[in-house]
Amino acid sequence: MRTRLLEATLQSLAEDGYAGSTLSSIVRRAGVSRGAQVHHYPNKQALMLDAAEDLLRRTYRQLGEMLLSIGDEDDRLSRLVEAAWDQVFSTPLFNAYTELLIASLRDHDLADALRERLKRVQQVYAPAVEHYFEPIDPARTSKADLHAMFVQLSFFLVGLATQAHLMNDRAWIRSHLDLWARQAAQMMRARKGVRLPPPRSEAWRRPAV
Repeated sequence: MRTRLLEATLQSLAEDGYAGSTLSSIVRRAGVSRGAQVHHYPNKQALMLDAAEDLLRRTYRQLGEMLLSIGDEDDRLSRLVEAAWDQVFSTPLFNAYTELLIASLRDHDLADALRERLKRVQQVYAPAVEHYFEPIDPARTSKADLHAMFVQLSFFLVGLATQAHLMNDRAWIRSHLDLWARQAAQMMRARKGVRLPPPRSEAWRRPAV
């Protein structure tokens, strides 16, 4: 039931936007009763935030599986950037997340709640960066630098996702994805012999709704 509500919420955000995604429309899309929705989520914000977190969890698992599927570690960095764009940020489903970001510009309660969720997500992604990648020269590039590079990558991809429909130039987009990967490759490389995902983080425990 909860899964159906989350999926319906993401689809509604992607297709109808934040303003058009009412609880009634989401309940109809999910094919559940209003009572079931209230049981799991008391209000729209709680449902929207959990749906956003569900999308970020999916992204985390998806990219991790992709990284582990690449046998040659030398390809992992460039392939990660390509997969992040192709499989996540350029998809219609990611529009759901951008709708929440835009809505949070004027909704301070939503912004505060979304900020807390993002902090928890960063606590999960940070050790994953160190699990899969390492500095080429630790004397010049710290672990904090690696984290910062991936934060910059997420900012770049989110910004690109919100404006790609205006550019309509796949070759241009590819060139910039490749540029980031080439710049990052001067500072970091994939760790050799990594065949398992990082240990499960306690930060991934869902907060009470």
